[in-house]
Formats: sequence, C-alpha cells, structure tokens
Amino acid sequence: MKKLYIVKIAVFVLLALSPTVLRAQMSDDDIRLRERINAAVMEVYDKALDKDPNDYFTRFSRANQLYLNGEYDRAIDDVKMVIAANTNKEKELRFDCYLLLAQLYDAKGSYQDEINSLKAAAEINPHSLACTDLLAKVSYKVGDYNAAERNFQIILRDSPMNYDALYGMAKVEVMRGNFEKAANYVDRAVSLFTAEPQVYINRSEVLNMMQQYEAAAQDLISALSVGNDSGKALNALFNMSDTQYDAVMNALASSCEKAPNVGMFFYVRAMIAMRHFHYGQALRDLKAIIAGNLYDYHSIYYYTGKCQMELCQWDDAIANLNKAIEMSSTEMDYYVAKAVAVRHSGRGNNIDEALEVLGQALAIEATAPSVLMAKARLLLDKRQDTQALECVSTVLTNYSNDAEALLLRGWINKYRLNLPDIAKTDFARVAEMGSDLHNLAGFAMHELGRDDQARQWAEQVIHDGVLPGGESYIYASALLSCIGNYDKGDKTHALDYLRSALANGYGSLYEIKVNENPYVNLKLARRYPDFETIISQNQDNFQERP
Repeated sequence: MKKLYIVKIAVFVLLALSPTVLRAQMSDDDIRLRERINAAVMEVYDKALDKDPNDYFTRFSRANQLYLNGEYDRAIDDVKMVIAANTNKEKELRFDCYLLLAQLYDAKGSYQDEINSLKAAAEINPHSLACTDLLAKVSYKVGDYNAAERNFQIILRDSPMNYDALYGMAKVEVMRGNFEKAANYVDRAVSLFTAEPQVYINRSEVLNMMQQYEAAAQDLISALSVGNDSGKALNALFNMSDTQYDAVMNALASSCEKAPNVGMFFYVRAMIAMRHFHYGQALRDLKAIIAGNLYDYHSIYYYTGKCQMELCQWDDAIANLNKAIEMSSTEMDYYVAKAVAVRHSGRGNNIDEALEVLGQALAIEATAPSVLMAKARLLLDKRQDTQALECVSTVLTNYSNDAEALLLRGWINKYRLNLPDIAKTDFARVAEMGSDLHNLAGFAMHELGRDDQARQWAEQVIHDGVLPGGESYIYASALLSCIGNYDKGDKTHALDYLRSALANGYGSLYEIKVNENPYVNLKLARRYPDFETIISQNQDNFQERP
C-alpha cells in the first residue's frame, strides 16, 4: 500500500506538466527574473573585485558563479589568476581551485587539461576521494580503463557501498566486454540500496550499453516506483523511447498488466505514445485511467480530448476538453484544441463558434501566442486577412523569431495582400534559421524559389530527426507536395515520405486528412491518385489499440 502511494507522488509532477506534451520549459517571466538575479549577483562580485583585485576568495567565488552560468572561459581566467597568486600559500584554496578548474575543463571537453588539473590537486591532497572520483570518471571518458578502474577501486576500498563507484566499475567492464562482471557491480548496488532511484537509473544505463533494452526500461520504471528522483528516471525513459520505442512500451505493458490499478504506468505509456504521435495507442490508456478512476486531473481530460481531436472524434473531443477547461480554465492549449474540434464538428463549417472558444482564452491571456495563431488561421478561413495579420503581428511583437509566425505573415502578405516583396523579408529570415525541423526553413526556401535547397533541408530533417511516429517525414511530405512532382533520377516523391511516416506509426488523422492551415499540411498531397490507397492500407494507425 505504501509503495502505491509513493508511485502516485512520483507521477504528480508529470500530471502537472504544461499541457503541450511534455514540453518542459521556463516561462519568459521566469527566465527574465533569473537573469536579473544573476546580473545582480555578478554586479556584487564585480564591484568587490574592482575595489580589491587581490581579494582572491571573492574571485574564486565569482569563478564558481561563472561556472554555473556557463561562462567557462571567464571562470578559467579567474581560477588561474587565483592559483598564480597563491603558489606557496592557501593550500586549501589552491586545491579547491584545481578541482573547479578540472570541472570547467570537463564542461569544455578538454579532458587532458582536466587530468592535469586533477593531478595538481592530488599533489596537494593525495587522499581526497573527490579528486579520485573525478580522475576515475575522466579516465573512463578518455578510454583509459585501467586508470579508471584503479581510481574507482580506491574509492571502493574506502567505501565498499559507494554505488556511484560500483556504477563506474560496471561501465568499465562493459567497455572491456565483461558483461557478467558489469552486471554483478550494478546488481550489488541495487541489492544494497533497494529504495534509491539512482541505482536503478545507473543499472538501466549499463543494461542499455549491453543492448538489453527492455530490462533497461524496466529499471527506469522501477526508479519511478521507489521514490522521488526529481524526474531523472522519467526523462531517461522518454529519451529512451526515442530510440527504443518498442522496448519501452513492452516494459510499460508488463507493468500495466502486473499492476492494473496503478495509474502511473498507463499515464506514462500514454504520454510516450503521444510524444510519438501514436494517438490511438495513447487514447486507450487515457480511457482506462478515466474508466478506472485512477486519476481525476484536468490534464487527463485534455490529453484524452487532444487524442480524440487528432483522430477526428470531434464530439467526444469537445466533451473531454470541456471537462479539462472546467477544472483548469487558464491552460491556453485546452482552448486551441477545443477550437479545432468545434471548427470541424457537425458539418465542419463552425468557424464563428471556434472563434468564440478562442475569444474565451484571449479574455484570460490577451497575447497568448498559440491562441493568436489559431485565431489568425480561422480569420483567414473567413477571408478576414487584415485582422489575421494583426494577430500574427502581435505574436511577433513578443516573439520576433517565431518561425511559424514569420512564415504565416509572409504567406498572408504574398497570397492574400499581394505584397510579395514584403513577404520575402520574412521568408528570408526563416530560411536562415537552420536545419531544425520546427524552424521550417525548407518551406521558406521554397517560397524564395530555392527548391533544391528546400529538398536538401527535407533530407536533413529526416536524417536528424526520425523518431517513432515519423513527424519529420510528414514535414518532408508536406514540403515536397508544395514543390510539386519531381520525377528525375531517384529523387523522393511526397507520397514516399508519407508512406514512411505511416510505417513509423504516425497517427494524426486530422493532419493526414483534414488540416489545410499554412504551412505544414498535406492539402496538395491529397490530390495524388495513390493518396487514399496509402491511407486505407494504414488504418490501424488511427485506431485505439494497446
């Protein structure tokens, strides 16, 4: 009974996450506040050192703060100055300086400099386990496994139950190909600390190295179950799902089967499925949570409604999104999803009703970017182009580098207001944003007549971003359908990318069959003769399934 209570606490953070699927980020206000606090702290250090440049304890403290800020080179300069001024005195300060210097070099990937700093620290204090630990870890990083073993064993002789050193030795043995020895080290750590999440996370990484993926995923689930690890196991499980989706989902299925009344397992599995656009799979788990009354939280109803919206189950989506909004009326994404469902429900021409939904959101947060972008697209459907442009411009006032908003403003200027030269300015900005999928640079390149580069962009996002679910294939398919047929040589056709997306389990029926919003849509791909055949061959992607 106690274990179930701990499990519920462990998943509460996940339940409370922002409704955009597992998008962990600080608000702009939080970032600005942190920056102001940091600037004030640095100003205190700077003034003190301006007054007394020889205050080396303050200079060392500033170096620590610079390290935390990620300003490694400035921190290194400060530390070296302290070391140079304290060659024959303040041994403790010099030792701390060398340890900090080692950490700075580690952050920069300058491992030989790190080793030299640690050796200098060891000359001052040869019995420091902190120094030995860092030396063991950097030796492992550079492939000197004998040195790594030597230092990890020093730690284990002093502290035989040190699970971090046991983990280090396990990784060393994996690299030597001694899998049984590696397993013995991490198994020992788990047997010594059965209630410590970190030992399961450590063993999971070692099992991953040995390509025992399902067992590795099960250890991360165990870490979630035994206690609070500040989200490390959850993050690791989600990251693992990007490369070993089936193994993660099989491990979660086993947990769901063994503990059908533990909502966490169903919820985590649903969130991972949604992360990879497997909405039918996620919906089944979310419905199980609701039916079993395992959780009663607004995000449960939002995610259920979101899945139903993506599967074009409009009325059911609206019902669940209404519940989510009743329970938490300030989440903007709830209104955006509901507006889509309302827009397409019934006969599919409910633009004014959808605008009313977004109006409720804007009454709460007048500059919410996702709501303004959704409103702009609805206004474009009504041919209210100037009002749509105003919405997009408001977004860009607060988020000047938002690629989606820049592209939409360019689209409005080019195709609705007949201002192609003004549009080119926005397209040019987006085209330079790089190869990241959501920067949408390929679409801007196409608008600028740079189709060869646009195709290269599509190929690059496929190379960089293919995950279970195939989102990058959808972007590439949408882009190539805009460019048009390209049958020369072995160039890929838009429908080839669509087939690949569906083969990866892509499961948004809304995006496949309905969405016509600029820019990322399959409106033109739907005109190809083979389109409907391809969709009919992949109907399982859009069905509720375990």
